Amino acid sequence: MRGIFLALVLVASIGSSWAVDGPEMTRSLIAAVSLGEVRQVEDLLAQGANVDSTNQAGRTLLQLAAIRGNTYTVRALLSAGADVNLAGPRGSTPLMEASAFGHLDVVKLLVQRGADLNAADQTGNTALGLANRGGHDPVSALLSEMGASETAPDGKEK
Repeated sequence: MRGIFLALVLVASIGSSWAVDGPEMTRSLIAAVSLGEVRQVEDLLAQGANVDSTNQAGRTLLQLAAIRGNTYTVRALLSAGADVNLAGPRGSTPLMEASAFGHLDVVKLLVQRGADLNAADQTGNTALGLANRGGHDPVSALLSEMGASETAPDGKEK
């Protein structure tokens, strides 16, 4: 139901065309990423929208796509040059978000594109720690195999 509401708001705010400018383009891009509308994401990026834009909460587009587990949107953003390690306001990276939600395919893609396996947020959470706490065993196994640590850079276990 929420997705339908977002789609209606999006259509009402931009009409039938995705061609918009400035802040409206950013809002349209955030909505398209949130809805998993890959073609619209690609179109807006081709028109010059900033691939590293953030929503009002400060989450990056790549974080939003990673939270939703949308591999196609993640791939489109990375292909357009999104910073794989760009963190949100509390230091959480797209890899941390995908790991926390157990999105194995997104985790694999982010790791292949150079995501920092051992980045930690402001409270010391790492991608492996978040996957372990969420009970996402396949993600935990992959991250462990790749050399990730549950230990934050300050040496504290999280």
